[in-house]
Amino acid sequence: MKIKLITSIQSIILILSVILCVSCVEKTNRNIVSIDIAVADTNVVLPPAWAFGMLYGGYTNQAQTIERVDEIIKHDYPIDAYWIDSWFWSFDNKGAGPAKYIDFVADTVAYPDREKMWSYLEERNIKGGFWTWDCIFETGNEEAFKDFDEKGFFKNKYIETNSWHNYSTTTAMFETTGSKKGTLCGNIDFKNPEAVAYFKQQMKPFFDEGADFLKLDRTSAISVCKTMFEITQELGKETKGRGFILSHTGGQETEEYKRYPGKWTDDTRSDWNIETPTKDFNSWVPRVAFKENIAMFTDTAKRSSEIPFMTNDVGGFDMGKTDQLDEELYIRWVQFSTFIPIVGVFSQPENPTGNMAYKYSPQSDSLFRRYAHLRMQLFPYIYSYAHQVRLKGEQMMRAAHTPFEYHFGNELLVAPVYEQFATSREILFPDGEWIDFWDNVRYPGGEKATVSAPIEKIPLFVRKGAIIPMRKYASSIERGTNDTLDIHIYPGKESTFTLIEDDGVSNDYLSGKFTMTTLHLSKTNNGAELTISPLEGYYEGMRPKRTWRILIHGNYGIKEIEANSNSLSFTKESNNHYASGYITEKKSKKLSFIIHYAEKN
Repeated sequence: MKIKLITSIQSIILILSVILCVSCVEKTNRNIVSIDIAVADTNVVLPPAWAFGMLYGGYTNQAQTIERVDEIIKHDYPIDAYWIDSWFWSFDNKGAGPAKYIDFVADTVAYPDREKMWSYLEERNIKGGFWTWDCIFETGNEEAFKDFDEKGFFKNKYIETNSWHNYSTTTAMFETTGSKKGTLCGNIDFKNPEAVAYFKQQMKPFFDEGADFLKLDRTSAISVCKTMFEITQELGKETKGRGFILSHTGGQETEEYKRYPGKWTDDTRSDWNIETPTKDFNSWVPRVAFKENIAMFTDTAKRSSEIPFMTNDVGGFDMGKTDQLDEELYIRWVQFSTFIPIVGVFSQPENPTGNMAYKYSPQSDSLFRRYAHLRMQLFPYIYSYAHQVRLKGEQMMRAAHTPFEYHFGNELLVAPVYEQFATSREILFPDGEWIDFWDNVRYPGGEKATVSAPIEKIPLFVRKGAIIPMRKYASSIERGTNDTLDIHIYPGKESTFTLIEDDGVSNDYLSGKFTMTTLHLSKTNNGAELTISPLEGYYEGMRPKRTWRILIHGNYGIKEIEANSNSLSFTKESNNHYASGYITEKKSKKLSFIIHYAEKN
C-alpha cells in the first residue's frame, strides 16, 4: 500500500494512493522514501527541531527575563526557548487575578516593550513563549468578557470558586487574598469556528510583537490544543508552519492529540516518591514525585507513556511546604531529563532557584552543564528517533525490564537513580551485550549486575554494535549544524542506524521533504567496517557535502583505518577510545571505513 501525507493549517490528511517521492541531492535522480503503513503512526506531527534542545520557563518580568537568559548564557548552558508563565498577564500582584485573566492585553507595566524583549531572544536563537488558558474571568476583564459573551462565543458560564488566579496568593491553590470567592467565568467555545477565528484574532498582537509558542494551562482538550497549536503555526514568525505548544497530559480521547505537540507531566512534586515522602505538600499537588514521574514516560500501563513528545519540570514543580532544597534530587532529575524527548527547566515561583542549576550549588552547576552539553551533542541521534516515532510508530523511550530501566532509542539503555542516597543500582540487562557509556565496562545481557552510580553519574549503557551519531556542541539547536558529524561505533555486532534530517522548521517533511542516510556496521576477519550509504531524499536548504569522523569504543589495538581504500590518520584519545581523522565527501557518495584492529582481553 502506498501513501502520501498532506498538511494544512486545519488538518493533516492521509491519502492512501501515492507513495512519498523526494529528490536526491543529485537532482537528476529521483529516490523513493516509502512508509510502511502497517507500522507508521501517521497522526504524529513533529515539534520544531529547536524543541529537542533545552527549554526554560519562569515567572519573570521583562528585566528579569533578560537577566535570567543572560545568566544561562553566562554559565555556558544551552538554551533554545524561554517562556514566561502565568504572571505574564499580571506580574506585580503575582498572578493573583481575576483581573487580567485574560484580557488580551496582558501586563504592559512589567513588560513595557515586549517587542524588544522577544527581539532580544531572537537575536540569540532563543524562541519566546507565554502562558495562556481557555477562559475569561468577568471581574477585572469586563470588556473582553462582554465582547465574547455578546458574540455567543462562550460554551458555558458559571461561578468559579477555585482561587487559582481568582484572588489567589500564590501558586498554591485555594489560598485567597480576601473574602471574595466567586467570579463569573466564561469557557470559550473552541468547537465554534467563529469563536476560534476571533480568539486567534485577539491573540495575534502578541505574535506580531515576536512571540513564538504557547504554554496552555487548565485544559488539554483537543479542540483547545488544536486552536493554540494553529495560532503558533499561523502567527509565529519563526515557526515556518511547524508550530509548538506545551499542554498537560490528558486529552488522549482520540489519536488526534498527537498532531499538537507537546505535553508535560503536570505539576510534579519535588520529592523522591509518594510512598515515603520527605516533606509535606498542599493537597492539590498531584501525587506524582520523581519516581512516579519517570513511570509516566515508561510504564506502558499508563496512557501518558504513549505521548510521543513529552517533557517534565526538571527538579519538580512544587517544592513542598519547606524552604529547604534537595540538591541530590535535583541532580538525579537533571540526569534523567537528559534522556527524554523534550527537556524543560521550570518550577513554581516559590522555589528561589527557579530550578536553575547555578542557583543550587557549584556541583549542580557543573553537572547540569555536562549533561546539557551532552544532550545538544546527541541531537542527530535524538532527532532521528523523533522521526521514527512517525515512520515506525515506536516511542523514543521504551521500558526494558521495568519502567525504571528504559531504552532511549535502540542503542542506549538508561537506568536513572530514583532512590535517595543511592550510589549504585541493580540492573537486569536486556539480551545482547552492553557497554558502560562512561568507562566502557562490558555487561552480558540476560543477567543482573549492580553498577556504580555516584552522584555525578547516571547508569547509561550502549548496545554492542551500536552506531551513535553526534555533533559538535552549540549553545542552541539552530546554532548547531550536522555538517560535521562524529560517528561513535561499538564494534562486535552487526547493526544499522538511519540518520534522518529535514529543515527543522517547516511541515515539508510531511510531504516527503526529508533525507535518510543509512549507516551499517559489520564485522570483518580482522576488524570492522562502517558503510555510509548515499543519502536518499531532499529538503530545502540542505548542503551537498558532509565531514565525518569515526570514534571507535572498546578495548582494541587499532592498526589501520581506511576510508574508501585510502589510509586515514587516527589517534588514541583514551584507553578505550580511538578517533579517526576527518574526511569530507559528497552526501551522494558511498563511504566505507574499514578498521583493522586486534581485540584485547
